[in-house]
Amino acid sequence: FWLKSEVWIWIDTPSPSDNPPPAMADPSGMLLEKIVADSATMQGRHTKQEDRHVKIPDLTKAAKALKMPIDHLDQPCALFAMYDGHRGHLCADFAAKGFHGKLLRKLSADTSEAANSEESISKVLKDICEELDTEFMTKHRTTNDGCTLCVALISGSRLFTAWVGDCRCMIAKLDAGAELSSVTLTEDHRPSLEAEAERVKQSGGVVLDYGNGFARIAHAGYEERIRERARAQAQGLGSVGKEPVALDVSRALGNRDFKAVSGKALLVATPGVKVVQLDASHKLVTLVSGGFPVIMLDSDVVYELDLLRD
Repeated sequence: FWLKSEVWIWIDTPSPSDNPPPAMADPSGMLLEKIVADSATMQGRHTKQEDRHVKIPDLTKAAKALKMPIDHLDQPCALFAMYDGHRGHLCADFAAKGFHGKLLRKLSADTSEAANSEESISKVLKDICEELDTEFMTKHRTTNDGCTLCVALISGSRLFTAWVGDCRCMIAKLDAGAELSSVTLTEDHRPSLEAEAERVKQSGGVVLDYGNGFARIAHAGYEERIRERARAQAQGLGSVGKEPVALDVSRALGNRDFKAVSGKALLVATPGVKVVQLDASHKLVTLVSGGFPVIMLDSDVVYELDLLRD
């Protein structure tokens, strides 16, 4: 199985006839009545579990305990995150331990009305991803561990989603016929996308197209080094040099040998960010690691989780 980790969050919203307490009302006119979160993980084919996830259903309470209050933000506040490690677990560990602390420090530092805007919070999420990437490579100078991520921040009735790489965030939404459908908020950062492939090539890398929408990025000369190793093994000379690496994502944290610090910035840590206004039709948010799309459709994931809740 490629299945690794997922986090799912059930969202309860009041019916139009409900009368929520004024103190909890959101300016948008819609109140989240309850947030219930759960998660699951399995190791997959790796010798060690490289994924990490974080669930903080009451971020405001956690912020108070850490003396970094965020009461000025739309309430309730919650944070859920998926960190999909590759080439080792160090980067996923680092991000999982550091992201929410950075988030609280930045959100609590500015209590102005402007700091509660979509633009401001989106910028905070973007800055954190890039800062974590830089700090990880500063602390771990000899490792090439990396990770992709997807973070869901709920503030009032707004859902902020930030992602780097191929972790996904989906929403289960009830349509007019009361049928549940899946809405994918993220777009995988993969070299099969024309814009991503062009950026990699402009940085001096190559895109290896395997067909059927599957591609990897590598340093120039990758295919020749593969052939050299194959010739050496055929001649009984064993392995010659390090095995070259090709990655199936175009954005990630870590991966020092693919970053500007090593000479060529084939990978970047700049996240995609999307903001969604939640309403009574939204019932479920789920974050999944990059292994899920290999074997399951997003709609199937949402369907199975809806059955689980029932």
